[in-house]
Amino acid sequence: MLSYKYRAINKYSLDILNHNSVYFSKYTDFNDPFELSTPFPNLARMYTRASAELDQLHKSGIFSSEIYQELKNICAKIIKNGNPKLDETHKKIRERMSRVGIYSLSQVNNEILMWSHYADNHKGFCIGFESLHLNTIPLTKKLPVNYKTTFTDLDDPKIIINFYTEVFHNLLHLPENEWQAKREKLAKKLKHEDDQRGGLSVLTDKYEKWSYEQEVRLIDQKNFGLKQFDPKCIKSITFGLRADPKDVKEIQKICRETNKEHITFYKTEKHDEKFELNIVELHT
Repeated sequence: MLSYKYRAINKYSLDILNHNSVYFSKYTDFNDPFELSTPFPNLARMYTRASAELDQLHKSGIFSSEIYQELKNICAKIIKNGNPKLDETHKKIRERMSRVGIYSLSQVNNEILMWSHYADNHKGFCIGFESLHLNTIPLTKKLPVNYKTTFTDLDDPKIIINFYTEVFHNLLHLPENEWQAKREKLAKKLKHEDDQRGGLSVLTDKYEKWSYEQEVRLIDQKNFGLKQFDPKCIKSITFGLRADPKDVKEIQKICRETNKEHITFYKTEKHDEKFELNIVELHT
């Protein structure tokens, strides 16, 4: 399945074809100020909610009174003083986010609004990539955008409660050494899941009104900026309704001169009966 990049025809977009490179942007360069706005976890709120859930679990007989009180004390301490390790982890995630590079693609090449907004009012073109994330240098990660009306609730204590239930209820039958080993393993897993949940949500949450874009994001977690790619992963180029024939010929010429004869060219046409674009092959 191809993913698509809508572009106006200019020096920067032609550089994609001339130099086999794409630019991974910082999130602060995006046109939507709500990008990457999902709040990081607030530990006081998270553990306040965890403490309330512990009350319900204790009433249902999940925890003994001794374990229940111990867990309540842990929650109370974090609510009051925070958790330096988690605070430091979240701080490092925020710092890393400022260096993350993002390249946005669409899953469709026939969206009228995309042609209007990102391809110079249908005068531009649309590049079809096959698995671009596996062809960038270095390799990047492909993530679908999560369209929402509210931010992901990163204060949800479910991950904490699951840990407490597993360690202090389901595993209590184990010998001490085995129990301790399982506890440490689960604690590491908890930290990893919490980091992943926060990072993925911040990177992929987007206001649902943008859903027509059907966006996927390629993520370089270390750096933004230009990245080279294998040109063989470009499989198609589609020209807009208003594309200048001179621009069409120029792009085809660039592809011939940069060893991209494998690319199939298409053009968009208006549907006769509805607000829709047809994609038809352009024979040269």
